[in-house]
Amino acid sequence: MAKEPGRDTRRIPTEQWHQKTGEPRTVREVPGDEVSARRRVRMSGEHAVPTARAPAAEQRPESSGTVNRRRKTMFKGIPVVPGVAIGVARIKFRRTQLLSDRRIEPHEVPREIERFNEAVRLSKEQLLESRVKVAAEIGEVEAMIFDAHIAILDDKGFINKVRAVLARDLRPIEVVVGSVVEGYYKAISELTDDHLRERATDIRDVGRRLLDNLARLSAPPSASPPSDTGGSDDEIICAHELLPSDLVTLEHRRCKAIVCELGSDRGHAAIMLRAIGMPSVMGVSGLLEHLADGDTVIVDASSGVVFLDPRPDVLDSYRKTLREQESYKRELAAEAALPSVTTDGRRIHLLANVNKLAEIDLARQYHIDGVGLYRSEFHLMVGPDYPDEEEQYQIYRRAIERMHGLPLTLRTMDLGADKKLPCMRISDDAHVLGRRSIRLISELEEYQLIQLRAMLRASAHGRLRLMFPFITTLEDIRYAKKLIRTAKRELDERGALYDPDIPIGMMVEVPAVALSLDKYAREVQFFSVGTNDLTQYVCAADRNLASVAPWYKPHNPGMLWLLKHIVDSARACQVELTVCGEMAGDPFYTMFLLGIGVERLSMAAPQIPIVKKIVRSVNIPGAQNLARRALQLTSTSQIRELFTATVQQILGRDLSGWAIMDPETEHLPIPGRP
Repeated sequence: MAKEPGRDTRRIPTEQWHQKTGEPRTVREVPGDEVSARRRVRMSGEHAVPTARAPAAEQRPESSGTVNRRRKTMFKGIPVVPGVAIGVARIKFRRTQLLSDRRIEPHEVPREIERFNEAVRLSKEQLLESRVKVAAEIGEVEAMIFDAHIAILDDKGFINKVRAVLARDLRPIEVVVGSVVEGYYKAISELTDDHLRERATDIRDVGRRLLDNLARLSAPPSASPPSDTGGSDDEIICAHELLPSDLVTLEHRRCKAIVCELGSDRGHAAIMLRAIGMPSVMGVSGLLEHLADGDTVIVDASSGVVFLDPRPDVLDSYRKTLREQESYKRELAAEAALPSVTTDGRRIHLLANVNKLAEIDLARQYHIDGVGLYRSEFHLMVGPDYPDEEEQYQIYRRAIERMHGLPLTLRTMDLGADKKLPCMRISDDAHVLGRRSIRLISELEEYQLIQLRAMLRASAHGRLRLMFPFITTLEDIRYAKKLIRTAKRELDERGALYDPDIPIGMMVEVPAVALSLDKYAREVQFFSVGTNDLTQYVCAADRNLASVAPWYKPHNPGMLWLLKHIVDSARACQVELTVCGEMAGDPFYTMFLLGIGVERLSMAAPQIPIVKKIVRSVNIPGAQNLARRALQLTSTSQIRELFTATVQQILGRDLSGWAIMDPETEHLPIPGRP
């Protein structure tokens, strides 16, 4: 833009500008009630539960003739569930508890203990009701989250701690509960283990429930607690912190998206949100200081961006994107029942990746050819205890029965790194390049045998396949097969039924295996390529670290060459191969995978329609030509441009606004996307 004559366009700090021009500074005076409300938001001391702004802070004063400080309008958070939503903000779960700090007399202690015991009883009763509701509406796996909360209330250490502090400090029971809970919360939050830190919200959730019930016990009989339920269809729910108990009361069917200042994509609330399928963004720091009920909000949960009172052009752009995506999704849904066959007649099997039973029902709506990856560890992670053999057997049996004759591939528990069980101690070196998954089997052999017996028993009810993750050596897979023989022998002794010829497979996600796949062909009946881990090991880029995201590229020339080598090796050994990582469900890679000979793709179920659209639009010679061109290129940028141009030409549209997400993967930049 041309500079206006005589105008100094250099940026000058605010103080210098006022000194230079002589203009007085305009200071916006913030009303006292707003200041105090904001302080309450940020307060997380011993006797308060963090909460969103109080209603008084929702009114922003109008200025007349003055220049207000411009408020922030764009925020970045952690994407939890992808999607785009436009609506009006509704601030929920404003629960600042102002607790009396008076001293009590020693003779009042028994009465306070009685009130505490009753609050614990009521809390357990409510948690059991919540568990039943979540199991019916969301899923059994998510319902197990409340088992962890009940376990806290049953913990003698926690109960005795409250009673001891009450007798020592002689404070009202509400103050004591708040103090003890916040002490536990801070201690757990400071742990280095990410998984354990996520459990800090559980203790805070239980504490808030106890305080609510203590307040109800003290309230007059006619008083009724405020309700957070209800709302309209165009609301964006905004909160300081969202706990699992909040989601039970939340009318999630009547809102469009959820945004929170605290939280991550790994906590219990995130697990439930993914099960609901609600577009969600966590960790949006400072949002509520700039937000009021009724503000227009855009939530781009695919990239983790939230727009507050967006400009008209931004709003129009997102509205257009929403209309186009909904229209195209309807078009794809209309073709969901059509066979997955290329234009020259090649059959491509499209399977689903699932984490729990409820996802099987969703996947079958997309006319899948089976489940290529059932991640068994997720239902092990939500409860406080390791599920016994019978409990796991019932879960796997129901999963097979819901398949109605289609094959289901169960992956044994893949623990370590970012997936740990609260009920067992796992080595501190269980990170991406440490002792994880099959490398932990010597420590977890007893648990692995329990799972294997449950899986084998379930195989008597349908087409079940067993798969082991993170195989690195022949000794790994041979030891795994030895455990299967042990589990079979134990079942034989009990007279339990199982499929004696159950197919055994392994994940190909370590370069050492990928480069010598023929050595493993005699040990297993099928291979499954986990492109998520394989990519991070080939590119030396931890996919959980945003700082190395630019190096995590599935379209790295070396990664593409290795994939072709894997497919060629499996074909030469006549062993069935499936690609089940994120690449399988990303339309930018579909034609390349077909071109190198992949005939089985397993992906997050919602990605099946768009992948099927590409499959039905291309022929194998054309795909082979694309693969040859890609393998001849020497840079990731050239490959990205080739894949982007090809898929957009096939579909006749720009896919830059589409999100590809698999619940197990992190949210990394996707080639061809802004």
